[in-house]
Amino acid sequence: MELNRTTHKILKALLENPLHEFKEIELINKSLVGKGSASHAISGLIRNKVLTEKRVGKAKILSLNLQSQSFFLLKSLFDQEKLLQMDKNRLSPLLFFKDLIKKDIQLLAVFGSTIAGTSTEESDIDVLIVTNNPEKVSKERKKAEEIFGQKFNLHIYTEKEVRNKLKEDHFIINALLKGILIYGYDLTKELFSEINKGKIDLQRLFFFNERINSAEKNYLNKDNSAAQEIIEKTLEQIIFYLLSEKNISYASKTDARNLINKHSEGKAITKIRKSSLREKIALSRGLIMNILRDKIFEKEGL
Repeated sequence: MELNRTTHKILKALLENPLHEFKEIELINKSLVGKGSASHAISGLIRNKVLTEKRVGKAKILSLNLQSQSFFLLKSLFDQEKLLQMDKNRLSPLLFFKDLIKKDIQLLAVFGSTIAGTSTEESDIDVLIVTNNPEKVSKERKKAEEIFGQKFNLHIYTEKEVRNKLKEDHFIINALLKGILIYGYDLTKELFSEINKGKIDLQRLFFFNERINSAEKNYLNKDNSAAQEIIEKTLEQIIFYLLSEKNISYASKTDARNLINKHSEGKAITKIRKSSLREKIALSRGLIMNILRDKIFEKEGL
């Protein structure tokens, strides 16, 4: 497959929001390429199964084919390109840490402000790790931090946990798809194949609603603390979901919260957080139903 400048720009635009479904003209405009050369490049990406296409009314809808071997290889190339552009003061401790723990992990990916280019000297390095030996990882983390003076913000999961969370946790999906893979080619390839974009949206919305139902049960059982915690975590996941749907990149959880506040849903979430616990449950359920309704209409081209 020819990877010319136009194709490179189109892939870069797609990888900025890998779960988004683009109208063809939207993708061309975001990629900042000419229509003629873009049409040829898009046809090549479809032919090589990097992109999938479908029709909604008269519009051609394009999205990345996450199950494609070609997509995974291209993302690996882009990851290497990003890795070479990373701040060496952050890359050095990251690679050192990887060497300390690689015998005890199945996957290591860096994401967040470090690769977005928005980190400061005070920023931690956000790292996603899959391991069955979290104690060893935590021990070696301290060693790397002491040597380089650079803090890590670790998100540690077992292989079973990360596979299960792919069905419900947009934060992990975002870290895998938009982060840089440092270690764990085989497991990452398997995880990508398990991300089913066609089902992910509605399944996630149904999951959000189930979590609010769980919060209500705790509230009725007078366990307000558990109910409050469930609502806060669910609202956080809703924010990640909404930003992804709006094709908005974010570098951290704090960044995500700030970005959603610029949109109508952000105002609704702020209102929920200021409400009583009983009202939070009702308003959260209403927000989810509104998002679900809009998603169904969108899929029908209405």
